[in-house]
Amino acid sequence: MAREQGRLMATRNPGQNRNVGNVRKIDFLMSPERDFPRRSQPATYRYALCSTPRCGSNMVGDMLFDTGLAGNPQEYLNTRYMAGYNRSMGRDGGPFDLTAYQGDMESRRTSPNGVFGIKIHFEHMESLWKQQFAEMAKYLSIYNQFVLLTRRDKIAQAVSLHKARETQIWASIDYKFLEPDDPRLKIKPAFSAHKIARCLSDLIVQEESWRALLDNFKLPYVVLAYEDLVADFAGESRKLLRVLGLDPDKAKQAPGIRKQGVDNDPMIAQFRELIGAGPLPAAT
Repeated sequence: MAREQGRLMATRNPGQNRNVGNVRKIDFLMSPERDFPRRSQPATYRYALCSTPRCGSNMVGDMLFDTGLAGNPQEYLNTRYMAGYNRSMGRDGGPFDLTAYQGDMESRRTSPNGVFGIKIHFEHMESLWKQQFAEMAKYLSIYNQFVLLTRRDKIAQAVSLHKARETQIWASIDYKFLEPDDPRLKIKPAFSAHKIARCLSDLIVQEESWRALLDNFKLPYVVLAYEDLVADFAGESRKLLRVLGLDPDKAKQAPGIRKQGVDNDPMIAQFRELIGAGPLPAAT
């Protein structure tokens, strides 16, 4: 908890597993290379991107960082990122002081205007506080604004999650840290109804848990849908900056047009047919 000296255990060095590329990516994202000038004072405005996997959170986080106005929202509560922080500090696991960690990240990752951001999947909260919603809310109480990132087409999201879980490739940045002979580059995920169904269940549970937490504790939030971002990335990005009290015209790099692929993966139609969902209605 950010206001208490909570002692938590971070995960052991994930470099012990096969995902060396993911470790390199995390070490880069947690490195001083991504820092703003260090501050002696805490952030004056904090926001949280409340997300689930494969809902466009990387796209949103990159946009916010590129503006130079909104901090550097990363998965700071992801235990793998905490392990990356430990590596950067020369530690090998052991007790983890969340309060000190939060303070250090704010001193390094708050933009000059005093804004700090974080991206949180609900599963990150569960790994730290299990189902203790009151403890989660106590940590979140330091944040001024919440943005619930969602994706309307949950089946497309579940298929995307299934593929990411199979390959352990989560974002385009991952490719920069993979060796040419990394076996994951050759993995072609096969259709698996039960694995996609499990992904779908996980996504629904996580999003509904976010809504319950935000609503029950009356935390101020807005909803931003992946499909709206894809349709008008620049426009939706500018709206989000205004929600955070930021002037889009002062951005170091203004949000531009971003071309995204369409959800036409054959697995989506195959799964929809299997469960009798039928095709999605045409957009109007």
